[in-house]
Amino acid sequence: MHPSLGMFSDTYFTARHRFLQAVKTRGYALETARHPLSDQFPAEVATDTVRIGPDSARHVLFISSGLHGTELTAGSGIQLGLLEEIETWLPADTAAVFIHGVNPFGSATMTRTDENNIDPNRNNRLSFDPLPQNPDYDALHDALCPAHWSGPERDAAEARIAAYIDKNGFDKFGRNVLSGQYSHADGLFYGGTARSWTIQNLSDTVTRHGAGAERLAIADLHTGLGGYGELEVIRKEQAQLDSDGNPVRHFACDVLDDVSCPQPPIKVILEFGTYPVDYIVDAHRADTWLKFHGDLHTPLGRQIKAHLRDALFRDDPAWLEAVYTQGIDGCRAVLQELTAR
Repeated sequence: MHPSLGMFSDTYFTARHRFLQAVKTRGYALETARHPLSDQFPAEVATDTVRIGPDSARHVLFISSGLHGTELTAGSGIQLGLLEEIETWLPADTAAVFIHGVNPFGSATMTRTDENNIDPNRNNRLSFDPLPQNPDYDALHDALCPAHWSGPERDAAEARIAAYIDKNGFDKFGRNVLSGQYSHADGLFYGGTARSWTIQNLSDTVTRHGAGAERLAIADLHTGLGGYGELEVIRKEQAQLDSDGNPVRHFACDVLDDVSCPQPPIKVILEFGTYPVDYIVDAHRADTWLKFHGDLHTPLGRQIKAHLRDALFRDDPAWLEAVYTQGIDGCRAVLQELTAR
């Protein structure tokens, strides 16, 4: 067995225990932000932060996992491996900050979103007034999120989605319908109406650890986009503008913009592919149905959760080894870019 396979865990609680043990073994200081709903769980649910390197670092690299709860177990495995060696990579003027379980509620419940069904990667807005409109999503909401997961209503929903894709193409379906929406709190990719606990805590952590630095970078670990086991690097430095030329943001990694630094930040999302997008979207649709209409403690509920887990994390040695190796290399590449100037 390749040593990297032993870094991955099957649940948030196992991953967190192993992360905390590794931090304790190495003698690093730990910050814990306990989630407000932690008492609902049999063990503590929290975001854990560890800083390696000087408090006065000129360069600070953030490495984050679990922004989407379904992706925590993959990201945590990469972070666990990085803890073993990143200290030897760091120049004297550089710090690495690990943020484990950015969205702890979603990580603990194995769902993409937070406790309010908010997708954190749609929630980091400069303003929620006015809320963006997404008429393409609105037209398909009740088809994407039907009240029944089987029978004639589900069949009719699939037909409407297929008709939209046949008419407009899958690219437009992904670009418009799935880009995020702010009108349906029980829907897919919901951005919320105010900053969530997850994004506020992430911003506070980044602001605290980034203060006084000359430049910041983030490597945000995700799964679900790209070819099977392949790394897709997504960069978010280019500001998006609305029709009036004003900056628009919603990605969580844009919290780096909350910190005043002399040099622009480096914002990188490291995505590791599992299945085609339509497969993953269907898994999220099923999970959304389960939240609002189903029962987790039934054979169907358990089947939906197992399917969702497998859609975003593969218990395949080849996949795990590829993700681990590329994850370590990807984070090191971001660090080298950060410290090259």
